[in-house]
Amino acid sequence: MLRPIDIQNKDFEKKFKGYDCDAVDDFLDVVIQDYELLCKENQTLKNKIGLLTETVDRYKQMEAAMSRSLDLAQKSAEEARKNAQTEADAIISKAKLDASFLARQIDEEHAKRHREMLAVKDEIDRYRARVKLLCENVIKMVDGIE
Repeated sequence: MLRPIDIQNKDFEKKFKGYDCDAVDDFLDVVIQDYELLCKENQTLKNKIGLLTETVDRYKQMEAAMSRSLDLAQKSAEEARKNAQTEADAIISKAKLDASFLARQIDEEHAKRHREMLAVKDEIDRYRARVKLLCENVIKMVDGIE
C-alpha cells in the first residue's frame, strides 16, 4: 500500500515543456493530506473492527456458555421431574400396600367379631334351651303336684 511519505518523497523528471513544478507540488501536498486522513481513518476503522470482532467473540462465548447452562438446566429439570415421578409412584405403591394391609386387618377384625357374635348367639341359644328345659321340668313338677 502506498504511504503518504512515498507520495511526498516521489520525484519526477523534469522535461522540456513539462508541468509547472509548483502546481504539481501544491497538488501533491493536497493529495498527501487527504491520503494521510484516509490512512488514519482506515487504521481507526481497522481498530474498531478488531474491537467489534473481540466483542462479537465474547458474546459468542457468552451465548455458548448460556446455551450449555440452559441445556444443563433442562437436563436437571427433566431429571428432577423423573425423580419426582419415581417418588410419587413409590408413594402410591406404598399407600396401596398400606391400604391393602389395613383392609386385610379390617376383614380379619370383622371376621373375628362375627365369630364372637356367633359364639354369643350359640351361647344364648343354649341358655334359652336350658331355661326352656328347666321351665318344662318345672311345669311337669307342677303338673305332678296335683
